[in-house]
Amino acid sequence: MNEEQQEKAKSVVEDNPSSAVTECHCEEYLAGWKRAQADYANLKKEYEREKIEFAKYANEKVINDLLPAIDQFESAMAHAPDLRSLTEDQAKRIQNWITGVEAVKNLWESVFKDIGLERVPTDGQFDPLIHEAVGHVDSTELEDGSIAKVMRSGWRLNGKLLRPAQVMVVKHTS
Repeated sequence: MNEEQQEKAKSVVEDNPSSAVTECHCEEYLAGWKRAQADYANLKKEYEREKIEFAKYANEKVINDLLPAIDQFESAMAHAPDLRSLTEDQAKRIQNWITGVEAVKNLWESVFKDIGLERVPTDGQFDPLIHEAVGHVDSTELEDGSIAKVMRSGWRLNGKLLRPAQVMVVKHTS
């Protein structure tokens, strides 16, 4: 309380002691009510932030359970049959099937993007924060410490590493 307020309070107390007590209590209650309102507003903001954060990672377990299926799908796509030795009719039927499977892959990738799931980049240098070295290879074509081959894709969900990429790393022996 500043001096002016103290003087006012003294004069009110001298004139009417019961009204001074009431005025002081009102000020106290008002200040308490304002603090409670501010605390409630802060609590609501914190709850909303936590709710958004929870929703962001709520599907993490389901996604982790799906990653092996995604790995198998990628492996199957990498081993598409060679159509050159087939008859034109057979090649056309298999090519149509491959086109359909690629359409499914594109749909999956669209969903991944929408939910914030992305592959860990594997071009360039080995980074122990996002890559797991499962072996070394000697290569004169690539720099020492660069990634030579991806053994299994790594994934991030909204920037959080779910699974590191397993890679073969170049290590010059000479």
